[in-house]
Amino acid sequence: MKPIYWAILLLALGVVVWLISRRQRKSSGLPEGELLYSDSDYWQSLPKPLYDPMLQLVGKPDYVVKNGDGFVIPVELKSGNSPPYPWDSHIMQLAAYCRLVETHFGQRPPFGIIRYSNKSFTILYTYEMESRLLELIDEMRAAERKKNAQRSHNQPARCRSCGYFQICDQRLLS
Repeated sequence: MKPIYWAILLLALGVVVWLISRRQRKSSGLPEGELLYSDSDYWQSLPKPLYDPMLQLVGKPDYVVKNGDGFVIPVELKSGNSPPYPWDSHIMQLAAYCRLVETHFGQRPPFGIIRYSNKSFTILYTYEMESRLLELIDEMRAAERKKNAQRSHNQPARCRSCGYFQICDQRLLS
């Protein structure tokens, strides 16, 4: 076979691979842009968690993308189907990631994205949202200091998957 045919074949193969990767990225819910951080060892070794020394806050967003407008955006993936509107706990988790992104990358994200298996939500990271986050962190730390933190759910599966399950004196036994 002539070299020109090999070149055309390789070019066609490259276009097909590019189209497949574009379709997969679109279905993932990630915005277009440069992937800055991924809590996955698929493309890289696992990154260190992001850290805010002022709040003593640590976390690992699923993805951080620099979009076409130059904004750094955290993306949180959820495995289940979307509720009508994201749970407040998911919104606060995303707000924490927005704060960590601002501290780590030096740029305040205007929003973050919560991606469920069937739908995405864009959540604005307003100063009001940040205030709610700071109040929540203060409440959690106060409850921890007083040793009177109370579970706020009645879901055995959620309880079993909690990181404090083994040491919690309020764990659900069923």
